Amino acid sequence: MTLYLPRTTTSQIAEALMAERLSVGGGAMNMVLTLVIVTDEADHYDAVRAATEAGREHPSRVVALVRRDPDAEPAIDAEIRRPGTSGPGEAVLLRLYGPLGEHADSVVTPLLVPEAPVVVWWPG
Repeated sequence: MTLYLPRTTTSQIAEALMAERLSVGGGAMNMVLTLVIVTDEADHYDAVRAATEAGREHPSRVVALVRRDPDAEPAIDAEIRRPGTSGPGEAVLLRLYGPLGEHADSVVTPLLVPEAPVVVWWPG
C-alpha cells in the first residue's frame, strides 16, 4: 500500500512514517542506513526497485528525490510505501518542485534515520 501526501511538508512526512511503522507493529527502527537516491522521473522506478531489493538483506530507509519543474511554486509531493510491502525497510518518493529542487539537502535532513550512515546514489 502507498500513502500519498500531495503538497506536504517534511514534518508531515516524518509523522506519516512513524504512523505507518506503528500501524504494522514496528516501533523500533532497526535500519542500517538511509539511502538517498537523486534521480529524474525517467529513472526513479528502476532505482527504487533496486534499492528495495537490497533492503531485503539490509533494512534501510530509501528516500528518492525527483526534481520537477524548477519554475513552479515550491512544493513537495510524497509517496510513502508501507513497511513490509517493500521489504523490511521504508521507501519514500519525494517530488520536489520549484527552488526546493536546488535545496534537496534541507528537505532530506529531517527524514534521515537517527545515528545511521547516509549513502547517496546518483543512478545514471
